[in-house]
Amino acid sequence: MYPGLEGNKNYDLAWASLSAHARRWIEKDVLLRDIHHASSPSSPPEGGFPFSGMISFRLPTHAHALAFLTSTRLFTLAESLGGVESLAEHPASMTHAGIPKEEREELGITDGLVRLSVGIEDVEDLIEDVRQALEKSARVEAA
Repeated sequence: MYPGLEGNKNYDLAWASLSAHARRWIEKDVLLRDIHHASSPSSPPEGGFPFSGMISFRLPTHAHALAFLTSTRLFTLAESLGGVESLAEHPASMTHAGIPKEEREELGITDGLVRLSVGIEDVEDLIEDVRQALEKSARVEAA
């Protein structure tokens, strides 16, 4: 779940929430003045845009999420996701643990939800860390 990906239900809202400066930066520097890019600063670019360093995804169960979170090497488990290092969180047992399960699930905060805050480490190392943790998580037997 990443608002900056085209096709996300909040894609247009994510684009609209950016400052004019951020939109101009994306148009100029990120899209490298692609002459084939037809959008203007008032509409989001085709294919997506860099929105933030926060990424969320759902795994099938709490056990899958726990296996993922305990298998990462670069992403550190943390309740606060505001550092420059890559951090991971399990909202159902951390930030939203005090909310009854039914209410959490109505909000989309399932037991398998994982949030990552991508830091400044090497991108290839981060991708590899997520890949290997997902592989370990996939080996969890469904309860």
